[in-house]
Amino acid sequence: MKFQFDHIIIAISRAKPKIIKTAIKTAIVIVIIVIFFSGLALTNKNKLTRGLRIANISVGGLSANEARVKIEKSVDEFLKKDIVLRYEKDKNNSEILTALPETLGIQINVASTLNAASKIGHQDKFFSSLGQQILAFFGYYNLPLNYGINEIQLENFVREKLNNIDKPAVNAGFVYAKDKKDFILIPPQEGTIIDRANFKLQLYEKIGKLTKNDIFLNLINDHPGVLEDETEEAYTKAKAILSRAPYKLTINDPLKIAPSQISLTKEELIPLIEFGPIKDKNNPENKVLGVNLSRKALNDYLTGLGSSINRNPVNAQLTVQNNRVTNFSLPEDGLKLEIEKSISKIREEILNQDAKNLPAEALAKTGIKLEVSIIPPKITTKDINNLGITSLLAKGVSNFSGSPVSRIHNIKIGATKFNGVLLKPGEEFSFNTILGDVGPETGYKAELVIKQNKTVPEYGGGLCQVSTTAFRAAVYAGLPIKERQAHAFPVKYYNPQGFDATIYPPHPDLRFVNDTSSNLLIQTKIKGTELTFEFYGTHDGRKIEIEGPIQYDIQSDGSMKAQLIRRIYDKDGNFIRESIFNSNYKSPSLYPIEKNPLE
Repeated sequence: MKFQFDHIIIAISRAKPKIIKTAIKTAIVIVIIVIFFSGLALTNKNKLTRGLRIANISVGGLSANEARVKIEKSVDEFLKKDIVLRYEKDKNNSEILTALPETLGIQINVASTLNAASKIGHQDKFFSSLGQQILAFFGYYNLPLNYGINEIQLENFVREKLNNIDKPAVNAGFVYAKDKKDFILIPPQEGTIIDRANFKLQLYEKIGKLTKNDIFLNLINDHPGVLEDETEEAYTKAKAILSRAPYKLTINDPLKIAPSQISLTKEELIPLIEFGPIKDKNNPENKVLGVNLSRKALNDYLTGLGSSINRNPVNAQLTVQNNRVTNFSLPEDGLKLEIEKSISKIREEILNQDAKNLPAEALAKTGIKLEVSIIPPKITTKDINNLGITSLLAKGVSNFSGSPVSRIHNIKIGATKFNGVLLKPGEEFSFNTILGDVGPETGYKAELVIKQNKTVPEYGGGLCQVSTTAFRAAVYAGLPIKERQAHAFPVKYYNPQGFDATIYPPHPDLRFVNDTSSNLLIQTKIKGTELTFEFYGTHDGRKIEIEGPIQYDIQSDGSMKAQLIRRIYDKDGNFIRESIFNSNYKSPSLYPIEKNPLE
């Protein structure tokens, strides 16, 4: 045993220099690696990880803001350059079409891209972060930009600009011929369409890396889904639907303000009928022609009926004398035609008449009951007694003298929408929300509005007179204004310039908040050509100081600027806040008046 032990000691002694040498080399390597990793982690601190690229753009080592500026510059350049679309018109000719990225519905989100990039190499776990930093250093990460494509906008582009090559197949169908008093067969047609999936795939690759390569549009054959011999059942059903006309539409109106029944005539029914492919009940893998009632056409038809059925609820009204509430008027319920529910009811009754196995005259006798709903007023006589409304807080006034008849008509309708509006403490006022739908079905006429660098006639023109007057009352009441936008150019009806508020649903809007401790009641009235908004509530003693509006930088072309300053003090005279409303009016000549297309 002693002999063996001595030999082991001797062997270790002889190998000791080699072990030491290896250990030193290993230690040096470890130190170098530690220094490298420490240096890498140090240089990446508060920076995007070294070696990181986005859409082939080097952003490693940059701060988030520096990277954003660099990426946005490249994205802006990309969005300003046309994308080239190539396609073969025939075997011997190819053509190109150019389009800006935004025209194709391309949307690039730099912020979300940088958010994802900032997380690489900066994980909560040390080794995960270190691993990502090493991979990034050796060029592993080249992130694509986050992007999206507006499918509707892209499809509109194809339909409008590429309709010479994108020609979908046409199914066999029918169109009603008035001279023959019958449905005439439209034969099916073969078509050729752009391969949408391939088109989008090329767009995705181009956007993600901001590449400059052209896009090649592949064309594929499109076959009709319904042939001539698959139309007979739809024809028979359509004829049966027409044969039962007119249909009686009934209205269960407990308020007795709407007509009790309306006749849906054959002439009105014809444009409601539409044909389209449906599953073949005898062969689910095949399609045949089906008949339906167009939801859009029914919506238009019922919207027209709504003007004779709908009535807005009337809130309990009050009269104020000497800043005290004295008299009340009774509230009235409103009535609304429920269009979507009525569409479903009409389609169900007319289309399923055969399935119900009822005689042809059965539906004519019972009628189709339209869906209506009762709308209670927001303010009842009982409610108004407990509102705490004791004084007139503020008044806004504007004058629409010289307005055309149709503009005056719209102002009167719009003003009634706000008469009796009640805002609870802390509640936000949205002009567009309260205004609701604007169109012929709600009683408005066509009048001039400012839209898309033009002055064009639209239903509801003149409603900015109402929003301007409401804005003035809100300013004088000292209420916080959350959204207000001046008109594009000076309009005489809103003198003095700088004290107006334009609206166009859904935006721009006029929004303010009732920051008083009690309910706020809005009353509107028109006397001659003067529109007034009155705000009633409980006065908390706040004092309002108005400076302006001051017009300046007035040019010969009619352009100008204006500023209105409002300062609010509490009842003890202590300053609360200041609001500055700036208006930048352009020259009216930049917004030419177009002829009324609605006449």
